[in-house]
Amino acid sequence: MNAARAVFFSVVLVACLAEVVCEGVGAWVAREGTAEGVRRAAFWDPANPEYPAQLAHLEAADMERADPREMVSDLEHATRLGPQRAIHWANLGEAYELDRRIADAARAYERAVALFPKSPQINWQFANFLIRDGNVRDAVVPLREAILGDPVLRTGAFDIAWRAGIPQTQVLDIVPARRDILSAYLDYLVQTQRLDAAAEVWRRLLASPEPFDMDAAFRYFDALLLARRVDEMRTIWSDLARHDPARIPWQQSAANLIYDGAFERPILNGGFGWRTSPIEGATVSFDGRFAHEGSSALMIRFDGKHNLAFANVVQYVSVEPERSYRFLAYARTEGITTDSGPRIAIYDPLDRDALSIESENLSGTSGWTEQELAFRTGTKTRLIAVQIVRRASRRLDHLIAGTLWLDDFSLIANP
Repeated sequence: MNAARAVFFSVVLVACLAEVVCEGVGAWVAREGTAEGVRRAAFWDPANPEYPAQLAHLEAADMERADPREMVSDLEHATRLGPQRAIHWANLGEAYELDRRIADAARAYERAVALFPKSPQINWQFANFLIRDGNVRDAVVPLREAILGDPVLRTGAFDIAWRAGIPQTQVLDIVPARRDILSAYLDYLVQTQRLDAAAEVWRRLLASPEPFDMDAAFRYFDALLLARRVDEMRTIWSDLARHDPARIPWQQSAANLIYDGAFERPILNGGFGWRTSPIEGATVSFDGRFAHEGSSALMIRFDGKHNLAFANVVQYVSVEPERSYRFLAYARTEGITTDSGPRIAIYDPLDRDALSIESENLSGTSGWTEQELAFRTGTKTRLIAVQIVRRASRRLDHLIAGTLWLDDFSLIANP
């Protein structure tokens, strides 16, 4: 009896070892990545469904010479060997469609979704098939699953929904009411200049208690700026201030229309806040040593190695047409060289001819000096830019060095 058991277990062990060896040889041969290599691998491991699926993938890679019938045959083989592998059914659906077997393709996709209903990739393939087949209504559910499951697929899903002619309100119904997904959809609408649709997405974001994706909100704001939709810019800014007062603890008031004119808060780089951008030859930072009032001032330091055209600090401000304003700021300089020093410019960014004024040239070394500008807006000016600028010098000695401090900006409408 013991001898019989030993023989039995030996046979089983040999069989297992043989299977492992065949699988190992198959995997090693398949590493070549060629059709011939995959066929040899399938010879060593004929029960592995991945090898016929790999053959179909290699055939599909060369679409000019690919034979859909061969791809169908390989993928049908793969699904017979591995009937529970959803991705093979989805790929079989694509092969059937290439072979114009639409009914078979639909059944293969449905089988794939039944096996893996939450797979973003499979739902994405199925949705595309349905839209290509003209069945837009049934594509809504798989599109939603693709959007939910994979951030990489979201922009494509938004785009295919619009291209398929799904009405704007129904596209929004496809988009799950999650902050990250709504922000991604807002970005898509901004990039494709569908600003009316973006307004409804913005309203849905406002209804969420979650913090905003501030960068997405600022990109929306800038799209409205480019579209000259100033009233909507004002609304977005007020919405942000109400929804997230920790980050934007201010709303425009009659006392001072400049946001953070004392430079006491972090640079927002968007909305109606201060914006800065890097440039070789100058650094922009806060400095607490020489504040005019409060705890800090804005400092711009020029390295003396460049003839800069500087325009890298700016804030947009909402104003009223046909109104008089008084602008006040304080500047301090130390060793500002060249004939062309920095200035404070105020202009209408939508029509420079309507308004464009500047402060005096700031150069040399001086303590805090008052910089005052008075102006009246025209009939169409509803937005101004307050910007620190320096024009490149045309003289031989044109490399600008030195440091500029700015503080206590204010803009007040006259009664």
